[in-house]
Amino acid sequence: MIIAFNILIALIAIVITLYFLEKNLGLFLLSIMIFVQYIWMFFSLVVIESGVHVVEQGRDGYFVYSSLVLLLFFITTILSLLFFKQVFTRLFENIKVTKIKFGKIKEYQIIRVFLGFIFFMAFLNLLSSSIPIFSDDVSKFNFWEHARFPFLKSIIGNVMAFAAFGTAILYKYYKKTSILFFTLYIFYLLLIGQKFTGFFIGITGVLLALYFTSENKINFKLKWVFNKYLILFIGVMFSLVLYKYTISRPFRSLGLTPIESVFYRFFGLQAHVFWGVTEQYVYLNKSNTWDVLELWKGMHHLMLEFWPWRYQDFISVTTRGVSWTNAYPSILIRIFPLPLALVANFFLISFVSLIQTLLSIFIKRKSLFISIILFQLLIWTSYAYTMAYFSKLLIPFFFILLFFAYRFLVLYSKKESNEK
Repeated sequence: MIIAFNILIALIAIVITLYFLEKNLGLFLLSIMIFVQYIWMFFSLVVIESGVHVVEQGRDGYFVYSSLVLLLFFITTILSLLFFKQVFTRLFENIKVTKIKFGKIKEYQIIRVFLGFIFFMAFLNLLSSSIPIFSDDVSKFNFWEHARFPFLKSIIGNVMAFAAFGTAILYKYYKKTSILFFTLYIFYLLLIGQKFTGFFIGITGVLLALYFTSENKINFKLKWVFNKYLILFIGVMFSLVLYKYTISRPFRSLGLTPIESVFYRFFGLQAHVFWGVTEQYVYLNKSNTWDVLELWKGMHHLMLEFWPWRYQDFISVTTRGVSWTNAYPSILIRIFPLPLALVANFFLISFVSLIQTLLSIFIKRKSLFISIILFQLLIWTSYAYTMAYFSKLLIPFFFILLFFAYRFLVLYSKKESNEK
């Protein structure tokens, strides 16, 4: 009955997602990282509450109605995205976009040179370093520690999602160049050892750019879910992970086979933090912290609460930048009682909606370079929310503040000129 109940909740979430897809494909693509996070967590809770051992907490899961609580957050998140999209769309309806050009050199020509330079530097660094996919000592997690040009990390990043997005934007102007860049992007991710997350973020950027630059309205069709290329991609990714787990056997201590380990890794651990806070603060009525400052490093607070090993190990792990996953909206349950946590979630999502709205406007109005920047800001913001590292919102917040300051100065200068 417990499994049936949780599967029912997961199916309700999927139906809501498909309905949202059909009614508002553009907003779904802008929010796809949020939707995938939630759906993944729903299935994870099915596994955890069936009684599986949660290795990262050192205890077994049990039924605490966490799927139902997650559904409430899922619904408030969707309502927030819809509400603030309308608010910001009206607010920025007449905003004038900024386009970059040098003399007769147009913006899309600048973008082609810029992306070409990015790919050149990325492959120069990769081919001059130990390539993760061919190395036993270097992986995607420590690649930049062993890279030939480590300073490029601040420019290239881990998955170069902005490059995938920019490549798709370029398709309308340079089809062959765009296809070449996308092929290079796929090879880069494979060589650097990226699996699901890296490809997912890159493909998200491509879909976003193609959707908002399309002159024809694109409507979602259910058959897309069963597209042969999508199925092939999932199959290849699954095979790569299975091959890795066949060699490393990461969950050997739990008596899991390689294929069981893959499913356990995909679904057994994604929502264990949410399950933990629901158990403690909703099911067992543990007192909330009421400390809003915990949002700054939310993941660290949650890891420390459920960390089953030595404190010294916790310090060592977090110092190296390693962490668990999906700490949001879990951190809100730790800070506030559930009703207030839902309200807080509704308003906190507004910042995500702000960047989404600006991105969609700038893509539609063909401000290409600013669109690439806004897309990267959206990725950083989505990551900051997912991991409850609100400290990482400083860069997106600074850029948005800088943008509005610039727009204010432009309007003020025009007003001064008109008065003269």
